[in-house]
Amino acid sequence: MCALAAALSLGLGVPAFGAPAPPPAGTPARPAAPPAVPDIATLTARLAHASSRAAAAELEAQIEQMRQQPLSPTTRLLLRRAQADLADRKPLDAVADLDDALVLQPDIGILWRDRAQARLAARDLDGAVADLGVALHHDGGDAVAWQILSNVEEQRGDWKAAYQAWQQLLALNPMAADGQRQSERLRLKAFGQPT
Repeated sequence: MCALAAALSLGLGVPAFGAPAPPPAGTPARPAAPPAVPDIATLTARLAHASSRAAAAELEAQIEQMRQQPLSPTTRLLLRRAQADLADRKPLDAVADLDDALVLQPDIGILWRDRAQARLAARDLDGAVADLGVALHHDGGDAVAWQILSNVEEQRGDWKAAYQAWQQLLALNPMAADGQRQSERLRLKAFGQPT
């Protein structure tokens, strides 16, 4: 009797042709593959549908962390110095630090956004708008950049632009702090009371 027929007659399991043989008894199971890490676009889509302010805040933190991942150590150092300068109310020093950071990594949108924030603190509103244009060109899904743009346009007195930027923010993050109240306030400034 052939080996296959003998195995069948004894009730031994024989794997189907082409099927992998089961691991021998006592062999530890293979660990499951780690879950895929979502990218910024996936997290941004989740943010637009967040069910609570807490969930939105968690997603915002994850997105911001991912945006900072490509920063080199030197750029991170310059960014920290700029943040310290802003905290010390030295916005021109912060702008200079961010100028240096942008020389090193000009394709990183958050650096343009952060320099816009420093320029806003220095009352360079036109410079802030220009930087935000570059930041949003690199990363149109950056809700923080849209919020800063709304703030800058409001300070410039361009209420329609401030309202439109705020609407972009709300499209990306409907759970933004004070979102609907600010939207209504800007709408009234831009278009007046409905008749």
